[in-house]
Amino acid sequence: MRRVVLACPLAPDLAIQLTPEQRHYLFNVLRMGAGEQFIGLDQDGQAFVIRLEPDGRGIVLEPAAEAGREPEVAVRLFLPLLKGDKLDLVVQKSVELGVAGITLYSARRAVVKEGNLEKKLARLQRIALEATQQCRRQLVPAVSGLLTLEQVAASGSGLFAWEQEDEQELKSGLAACSGQAISLLTGPEGGLAPEEVALLTEAGWTPVTLGPRILRAETAAIAMLTCVMFARGEMG
Repeated sequence: MRRVVLACPLAPDLAIQLTPEQRHYLFNVLRMGAGEQFIGLDQDGQAFVIRLEPDGRGIVLEPAAEAGREPEVAVRLFLPLLKGDKLDLVVQKSVELGVAGITLYSARRAVVKEGNLEKKLARLQRIALEATQQCRRQLVPAVSGLLTLEQVAASGSGLFAWEQEDEQELKSGLAACSGQAISLLTGPEGGLAPEEVALLTEAGWTPVTLGPRILRAETAAIAMLTCVMFARGEMG
């Protein structure tokens, strides 16, 4: 059953007013008609069966009986600004893979300027919402930023991918991470600068290798998250 993130209080027998964007998605994109049902998610990620009305409203029928799809491990992904639509791709695939949250940070060798940040964040949050609906998750991961690397380092410890690391594997680095919350960081197209690596390491972050091949910035982020989800039993 199709789903829409409503992010408003829902309860059985409640009539809700859908936004123009939601009505367009249901009637025009999904080609649904009055009387058909879809899954609506409230602000807490709770799912309800909703009947679409001719006037564009929705009538909440009952809680949806479905298995939870949120990972048990909460992975926070720190990403640099990437050129073109690469950041869009990473956000979309990260949400599909089960990321808990995405935070953008400024890197010395990033080739993208930091202008229009508010507009960029709004677009990325919309991509996260659409990916959540597509992959049938319950919660929409927040996309936030922009942090300095000093702020990232001070937020706690984690693992960061570094192409010059040739001893510490991701597998062994992950084994040292206790608890159900993990922070991951990948660098920009130009890689992390030596002083950035030193800053993270001194703050308790662990550099890890993703293998002998040099990955593109967008590939590294997706690959690293995929490996962590697989290692924690979130991918079968």
